[in-house]
Amino acid sequence: MSSFHIPVSALRRQQQRLELLGSNIANINTTGYKSGRMTFVETLGTVTGISKTLFKQGALEFTGNVTDLAIQGKGFFVVRNGEEQLYTRAGAFTIDSNGKLVNGSGFALQGWAGSISSLVGGAVNEASPLGDIIIDNNLVIPAQATENLWLTGNLNAGLESLAEVWSSGSAFKEEAFIEGSAIAPFTVITGTKDQFQITLGGTTEEITLAGGTYNIDEMVDEINTKIAANDNLSGLVEAVASGDALKFRTIGAAAGTDLTLNSGTNDVLGDLGFTTPGATATSGAVATGITDINDLLQTTGTLEGGEIFKIEGTDSNGNAISVDYSYTLGHTLNDLLDVINDAFAGKATAALVEGKIVLTDAVVGDSQTTINITADTDNAGVISIPGFINTVEGYTGRITTSAVVYDSLGKGHSLTMEFEKTENSCEWLWNLSCSGGEDILSGGSGKAIFDSDGNLISFTYDEGANKLSIDPKSGAGQMDIVIHGGATEGYSGISQFDSVSTLLSRDQDGRKSGSLKDFYVDSEGSVIGLFTNGEDLKLAQVALAQFNNPSGLMNAGGSNYIATAESGSPKVDAANNLGATIESGSLEVSTVDMADQFTKMIEAQRSYQAAARVITTFDQILEETTRLKR
Repeated sequence: MSSFHIPVSALRRQQQRLELLGSNIANINTTGYKSGRMTFVETLGTVTGISKTLFKQGALEFTGNVTDLAIQGKGFFVVRNGEEQLYTRAGAFTIDSNGKLVNGSGFALQGWAGSISSLVGGAVNEASPLGDIIIDNNLVIPAQATENLWLTGNLNAGLESLAEVWSSGSAFKEEAFIEGSAIAPFTVITGTKDQFQITLGGTTEEITLAGGTYNIDEMVDEINTKIAANDNLSGLVEAVASGDALKFRTIGAAAGTDLTLNSGTNDVLGDLGFTTPGATATSGAVATGITDINDLLQTTGTLEGGEIFKIEGTDSNGNAISVDYSYTLGHTLNDLLDVINDAFAGKATAALVEGKIVLTDAVVGDSQTTINITADTDNAGVISIPGFINTVEGYTGRITTSAVVYDSLGKGHSLTMEFEKTENSCEWLWNLSCSGGEDILSGGSGKAIFDSDGNLISFTYDEGANKLSIDPKSGAGQMDIVIHGGATEGYSGISQFDSVSTLLSRDQDGRKSGSLKDFYVDSEGSVIGLFTNGEDLKLAQVALAQFNNPSGLMNAGGSNYIATAESGSPKVDAANNLGATIESGSLEVSTVDMADQFTKMIEAQRSYQAAARVITTFDQILEETTRLKR
């Protein structure tokens, strides 16, 4: 009876549906499992069940295991079983004994692996054929000699290099002195031409000379004899010979003390070389270069010829200086300055500034200059020489940075690069030094020049060099390094603005050798190796496949699928090119909804019962029909 065919077909399809629901429920905890469903259609008077796998996104569960991979978005991992290529969403991969990333079925994860040469640049050729992704724990990347060094940051335009300055602590001041014109030997006539007046601080005393003929020295002795006999002048005024002329000066007078010479009753002043009666001088005036050292207020006991002063100190480089200065009668402060300048031999220059001896370094920059002048203890004369103080500390506007570069054997070499501001506001001199005994063959110094807007105009090497050349003294070949000061690869290079200095060596392209110590997988599916030399390099790229109709894939067991004509050919590319991401340390859980599956199970059970009841009814009708024939 043909009526049995339809309900029997229904029973068979509901049984298949229950088997599918059972499979879904059994795989509720299977990583990457996609639930299936069955739909029914009427075909030629019977029922056909069509099974479909629903490839919807499953939730991601964090595992922390770097080889656990989950796809966020559309796509499948590509795995290989011998020559057969399969596809899966189950990303529970492990590393087998050969270093391959494999899934639970032992199928190798596919992608594009890099060679050592491609690893150097961190690039993988995704146009090449797919291959097994292998994590080689023995992978070593070779050393690479540094060929380029890039600088970036600012050199503070406000830095100013200063020259060291030392100055006597107080100014030299002059005694009050009055000097006459030259005189020839002349005769003092008693009672007729033998008197003149000295006024000191408002007190006037008349000096009477003994008659006789005098030369200049005899006249000095005669006048000083008369002064010594005067209680108001003794020890306060003296006459000295200044060549063929007479000079009167105070002795240790307080600043502001006036000294005046006037005619006496029997005037002899004009014959002494003082043709203008009433000439006045005041003590305490700031000394000049032509001031006689014995005319200084600091000279409280007249110096004699041949008395010794010691000039001691160090020059800017720290070399010791020790010179004796022998005083000669009539020497001025200029004579003393000449001796100081000779002692410092061009390293510093001494000058008299507002009565102070000022010693200034000839070149700006850090300095070890010192100076001190002392009188010999055996000197008869007495002078109080002011001590020197450091009024301006020598300073070099200097900015430094350091870098480690590598030779061809991978040995690191520390470089220190120093920029020194010159007196030109837009110019810096740079110099390189090594700390490990290396020899800089050429290109170790140069100049950087900026425009008025702080932009680098030129970065040059001295002596016509175009790169830094170093003998590393390590057995490696000569190192040739180009130093880049200008803008490059999106970086601004070095600049000169009036702001804090931020100079640094941004990067260099050398490295020491390194072995693989760890790896991770980024969101694009790049397998990044972490090496002991600090390099992070791309080892491989995980491939993903997308299908126009993923439901057309054929289940090959173990959450693996095979492409079919219904699914179409896969589009294989990196995750980021397919609009997907890969989450390392996570797994995609099963998409089975337990409540939904139980609901469908009840529906299938009732459909099965209904089909069975139909068959029972048909059986009863058949039996009744059989009885009618009897």
